[in-house]
Amino acid sequence: MRPWPGKALLLLLGSVAAITGCDRAHDGGSDLRAQRVLLEREVEGLRTVVLRLERGEPVLPPDDIIVAIEEGLARDLIVAQLPFDADVDRFHVQLTGADLQFRGSPTLQLRGRLQVRDRPDLAASVTLFGALVNVRVDRASSTLLATVAADHLVISEVTGAAQFLSGATLEDVARLVRLELSPRLPTLRIPVKVQEAIEFPAVTDGPVRIDGARMPLEVAVSQVLAARGRLLASVKVTPGAFAADVVEPGTSPPR
Repeated sequence: MRPWPGKALLLLLGSVAAITGCDRAHDGGSDLRAQRVLLEREVEGLRTVVLRLERGEPVLPPDDIIVAIEEGLARDLIVAQLPFDADVDRFHVQLTGADLQFRGSPTLQLRGRLQVRDRPDLAASVTLFGALVNVRVDRASSTLLATVAADHLVISEVTGAAQFLSGATLEDVARLVRLELSPRLPTLRIPVKVQEAIEFPAVTDGPVRIDGARMPLEVAVSQVLAARGRLLASVKVTPGAFAADVVEPGTSPPR
């Protein structure tokens, strides 16, 4: 087993412990909690890799098809869906920027502004910390999809009378906004075409004639790994039973 994943995991566990200790010492340290959330995601991803290696298993199934998505491409795909606007209670949220990091886990940050709808002078910056989860094959479009999970939200650079709000109040607002935004965040659609069947055309000319056939494929994402700026989706393909195309005499085979 290669030693580097275990060492990286120990270092990250130490970092998480240090940040957790600081967080407890300074109640209301939302920035520290955001760092802890990202590190916990990264640790969990590395822990999964280490456990597979300790069991003597390959990091990704050797018989699967591996789809690699670069950080830059994923970032561009998310940015293309921005700005994202939503009303939450008496607040309006607009997300305008994104940053991704594929290291241990596909973490992301979405940045924007928060305003009180009936008081435009009350505004603040917001940063939503989360990750890409539930990478899957969309059967309707035969492409890969990923859901944006919202783990933590930070409100900063408060302007106007909102500067006099207590930290606890800002924490309550941040939690409310995060929970309301979570199911409404845009889904990342990865432009990778996943073929779900193989068509075998009929041979109707010449001395040998063969009916057309179709072999369906069961396609599913079995594992996901984020490492060195790439998101690796392991796609398992299971062939189904052949289905022959029935061609009536005097008609053309389906195309």
